Amino acid sequence: MSKQKIIMAALVAIGAFTAASGQNITTAQSNQTPTRATQNAVSSTDRQFVTQAARGGMAEVQLGQLASQRALKNEVKQFGQGMVQDHTQANNELKELAAQKSITLPKSIGRENRKVKANLSKLSGATFDQAYMNQMVKDHVKTVSLFQREADQGQDQDLKAWANKTLPTLEEHLQHARALTAQSTRSAK
Repeated sequence: MSKQKIIMAALVAIGAFTAASGQNITTAQSNQTPTRATQNAVSSTDRQFVTQAARGGMAEVQLGQLASQRALKNEVKQFGQGMVQDHTQANNELKELAAQKSITLPKSIGRENRKVKANLSKLSGATFDQAYMNQMVKDHVKTVSLFQREADQGQDQDLKAWANKTLPTLEEHLQHARALTAQSTRSAK
């Protein structure tokens, strides 16, 4: 075989390997899987959203578990259980999206959330209820803003759609947290 034929065969083999390595593979779930370049092309802003959403979601689950154990009022315990349920579901959805986009999720809730958890862990009863619900209002104001910004300005269409889908539940959490906080304030007077 001549040198030219060997080079030509190598180039054809490289082209075939590149095509078979996932560049244009279709799946049963969707008609086309984005190329690896597209998956890795998630903007830094969208990646930051994913990181913040993941940390916040994990924190809500952990704080909800804490509320289930430490809260005095049944309504606060139930709110905490709802946080565990809803945020676990959202966290699982985000894990799937992140895997599709080749985004590595954080393993921990982050320094600020750890501080909040440590402070709440020292409380119990009515004091815990008030501090937890105040934190839930604060957290959900921030989270609703984060998700609204992603839904409005995100560049990745899948992340935008997920943020938009999740937003009504987060807004409901915020309204419920505000109502429980107002109720607690009224009963304390």
